[in-house]
Amino acid sequence: MPSYLETNYFRKEYGKRDYPQKICNYIFKRFFKHYAIKNKKKCRILDIGSGKGNHLVGFSRCGLQAYGIDKRRECVEILKNFTIESCDLEKDKLPYKDNFFDFVFSKSVIEHISNTENILKEALRVLKPGGIAVIMTPDWKSQFKNYWDDYTHVKAFTRKGLQNAMRINGFSEVSCEYFLQLPFIWEYPCLNFIPKIISLLPDYLKWKDRNETSQRKLIRFAKEKMLLATGHKK
Repeated sequence: MPSYLETNYFRKEYGKRDYPQKICNYIFKRFFKHYAIKNKKKCRILDIGSGKGNHLVGFSRCGLQAYGIDKRRECVEILKNFTIESCDLEKDKLPYKDNFFDFVFSKSVIEHISNTENILKEALRVLKPGGIAVIMTPDWKSQFKNYWDDYTHVKAFTRKGLQNAMRINGFSEVSCEYFLQLPFIWEYPCLNFIPKIISLLPDYLKWKDRNETSQRKLIRFAKEKMLLATGHKK
């Protein structure tokens, strides 16, 4: 029987030109690079919900010392040199001391956790003062029609809701924005009109087949936005 990761994600996502590496490059350059240069040392990053570890590989290529947290043990050979701890994010404390990490990253995880307060407070606890957290999750407003297609989702977030959650749980300088999973938009923001036009197409065009197993990425990700929230530790 296929696992959750095998059902929902592609296996070959560790290459330097694959999407996970592109998003790590973007996040690092936009949010982490200035801090890393300023501190003049190899910074530590924790990927909460690291899954198969493609972001661990991605951030390590950016020069960061990457650690992972996940409840599952579904790892591959390429991850043997990374520290990946098992943790129940609903109730457990992260197995790291206070003020240990420079950065915390989490993509498509918080919507699977009922206890939002625990995951955010623990992320804040393990961050160093001045450290930065980047939390990404599907945007309910643009994905509500298909949000529950993933039966492991337990909570939905709006831009304002995620922003407030981070503020209430202790983060400062919090901001939250809509994010398109289309790398050409990150590099050329002036082309943002293209996904706006594509998003007007009927939803069924997101898929190449009736069983919705083969996607048209440009159409799907023009319509389905993510939320990208950032916060600092005072």
